[in-house]
Amino acid sequence: MSSEAIMTKTTEGNKFYAHYCQNNSTKFGKWLKTCLASQVFKFAQIEEKASVLEIGPGRGEFSDICLRRGIDYWAIEPNQKMADSLEQKGIKVLRNIVPPMPETGRSFDIVVMSHVMEHMDTMTTALQLTGAIYELLNQGGRFVICAPDYINWRNHFFHSDFSHNYITTLKRLHGLLISAGFKDIKWDYQSGPIKGRMSFVISAIASRLPFGCLEMIFPKNKLLHKLYKLQTTFLRGVLILGEKNSRLKERVT
Repeated sequence: MSSEAIMTKTTEGNKFYAHYCQNNSTKFGKWLKTCLASQVFKFAQIEEKASVLEIGPGRGEFSDICLRRGIDYWAIEPNQKMADSLEQKGIKVLRNIVPPMPETGRSFDIVVMSHVMEHMDTMTTALQLTGAIYELLNQGGRFVICAPDYINWRNHFFHSDFSHNYITTLKRLHGLLISAGFKDIKWDYQSGPIKGRMSFVISAIASRLPFGCLEMIFPKNKLLHKLYKLQTTFLRGVLILGEKNSRLKERVT
């Protein structure tokens, strides 16, 4: 890719994620995001000596957990503001939009994408990215995805974020990982900080709350905006991972 093309993609990234940067989290919201990041970390079974690459770290809740544990952590983040914040913590940041995957010059034990896969334009780009991540992983490495469960989100999937394109469900993500060559798929469901079967109850209630409709009627109401963000936090998500040439046979239940 030419330097001009790279500059164009970087500029696009800065503009594209500007809507996310403008939304400041409350203390409760930050606590919830930290809980979600902790769930992803535990689900990924990350050990101390592991090398981790996170695609789309956002405000860095997951990166903070990795840094506290001394993990060899890298990030891919196209937005200048968020990338600068990560670099100030001493993190190696690649400023790129994916796909394609940027040249890293190394491989990793674990790659994490939390609420990023649903932003892929098409099935083709999702598969292209997943295949590139497979090649980037060490033998026995794991690709961990956290994404909305469209079966629960329904209209909220598109209404909550204009950049949601690729519909994600457990079955679709499972097929995506298998198609890219991953084996021994494991999965779980989550609703906010709640995992497992209880997440179905919590997410069913959250999906019926009226805050999304009320925000459409009163789009400038900041309280309704915060309440709708909280509502979507408790909609059901899928945690899923695939391993590269691994031997594990168990499924998370």
